[in-house]
Amino acid sequence: MERSDRELIERVAVTNFEVKKLYERHKQLEERLDRLARKSYVTPSEEQEQRQLKQVKLRGVEKMLALANRGRDLAA
Repeated sequence: MERSDRELIERVAVTNFEVKKLYERHKQLEERLDRLARKSYVTPSEEQEQRQLKQVKLRGVEKMLALANRGRDLAA
């Protein structure tokens, strides 16, 4: 996620519970992906888990940005 997107999401998460919940889940997914990436050997099932986690994470980012941008547009 780009820095500007992250900053926007963090600002909106202060007042938007749904964005906050999605952002917390996003950080959990990042931690799990980091743990998998540090392993010297990844099993085929872990590789599949990585792909699935990345997809879930991407959908979450898209939803957070949509909510954050909608909130920003309403505030303007």
